[in-house]
Amino acid sequence: MDQAKTLRKLLGQARPVITPILGDLQQDYAACMGRFILEQQARLGANSLLLDGSERGLNALVDAGPHQDLLGFLQGRRNLEDLAVLLAKKQHLVPARQGLAALTNAPAQAPNLLGKLHRLPVTCDHLYATLDYRAFLLASEFSAEGEWLWIVQPTAQSVTQAYSAIRSSGGVSEFVQHRVIVAGVRSVNEADHVFANLQDTTARFLGKPLQYGGHLPTLKAGQPLSEAGRDMIAAGRRVAKAVCTAEDQAYA
Repeated sequence: MDQAKTLRKLLGQARPVITPILGDLQQDYAACMGRFILEQQARLGANSLLLDGSERGLNALVDAGPHQDLLGFLQGRRNLEDLAVLLAKKQHLVPARQGLAALTNAPAQAPNLLGKLHRLPVTCDHLYATLDYRAFLLASEFSAEGEWLWIVQPTAQSVTQAYSAIRSSGGVSEFVQHRVIVAGVRSVNEADHVFANLQDTTARFLGKPLQYGGHLPTLKAGQPLSEAGRDMIAAGRRVAKAVCTAEDQAYA
């Protein structure tokens, strides 16, 4: 990780990179994966921040009280540094459901946000954002050449949406690597089956290789992430470790 940070400094990276976590934001799986990634980065000694665009997601983990959305900053009503919420040591969240929805409809405005992330109250080693499947144009503004994480559920609708978005993303970010995490499954075999179907279709019609990132078990509807069971915690930490290792190797 130290080599990665040194390299970015030496190269004078033009602007920050935000790793997209794309999925169905009416479900909590993308936010759940984002939380596990923040925890893993903290274990590695890194400061990380998640722009959370999910419907409920990490709100279950944020202290009660008013929290301003990223939209307030985009509209010039709020300071960016006032929006960050400390979840735990080295783990930060910016509620961004409305703000990321607005940027999804106007992705050309994303550089304005990226150019002002230095105003955050903490210097972040890693930045992430939970996005809807259809936000591939915004994802390409956030990360034009890195790795995108896709949270796919074992339903025809989810697989179809993911495939369509991966197909569309090829026209704007051909150098992106796609890592698929299958969420909401009852067994390893079910996860393998879902990924194999998506991988086969993507390779046959698009010629795009996909990386398998692991799986997450079922999260009960309406269940707060803070009450996730042992199987979810074990699986989430295992997947997050693999994701963070791959991310650091990409810059090593």
